[in-house]
Amino acid sequence: MKNLFYRLIIFLDTASEEDTNYNIALFMANNFYRISSMRINELADACFVSPATISRFCKSLGYENFAHLKQECHSFHSNDKKFNNLINVNLNTMAKDPREASHIYVGQIIETLETMEETLDWHVIDQVLKLIHDHQNIVFFGTQFSNSAAVHLQTDLLMLEKFTVAYMDSERQKERAKEMGKDDIAIIISVNGNYLYSGYKTLQYLKKSGCKIVLITCSDRDCLHIPVDYYIKLSNLKDGKSGKHALLTAIELMSLRYYTLYYPSSLNDLMGHMY
Repeated sequence: MKNLFYRLIIFLDTASEEDTNYNIALFMANNFYRISSMRINELADACFVSPATISRFCKSLGYENFAHLKQECHSFHSNDKKFNNLINVNLNTMAKDPREASHIYVGQIIETLETMEETLDWHVIDQVLKLIHDHQNIVFFGTQFSNSAAVHLQTDLLMLEKFTVAYMDSERQKERAKEMGKDDIAIIISVNGNYLYSGYKTLQYLKKSGCKIVLITCSDRDCLHIPVDYYIKLSNLKDGKSGKHALLTAIELMSLRYYTLYYPSSLNDLMGHMY
């Protein structure tokens, strides 16, 4: 369900206000709790568009139709534990003693990060960094925080003169997967291995393409149900919630490692590299 909020935010942050779909997304964001009880004609009238336009927008968000989106909205409303997916801390503890809640959560993060020293395979990471350096078309795939981490790495690599692609929109990821070839590199970032559920079609396109596939995750190698060529295990999670901290740490370490391996070490080297 969180994926819907993520996609709405991404769309509103990147689309033009002149875009017809922008008004639909804005209405949904401001009237989310009404959507599950609205008919498609009601939503269309509220947004001054046709029902067909509503249907197309729902498909662009990854839903089969408006009824599918309504079903997920209804499920979200009926779930009184909707915020339990944020961190693995008891809500009563946070309400009564936020200092104790902080202590618990920080302890979980420390435990997750400490396992990374043994879990990260730098031989594999160096192979992946060489792929990034040597190949032209590097595309990141992921959702939500994993996608944000991909953009973080993409930005670092661009500062080191390496252009990569990290689309925030899942539909653009799927379309790009259709175009991938055997000389391309797909880097799938999925902290808990859940990309299988939101990106199933994208994964099938990647499998068919013959491209090299890199998986960065805290989960098992086969969590995506497709073969992967390079597997970077971030950490062994006990709580299932602190993996994003392992991912961000690994991304920053990978950026620094890429710098030490491939970036010119002096200004003269840099000038020769540029010309």
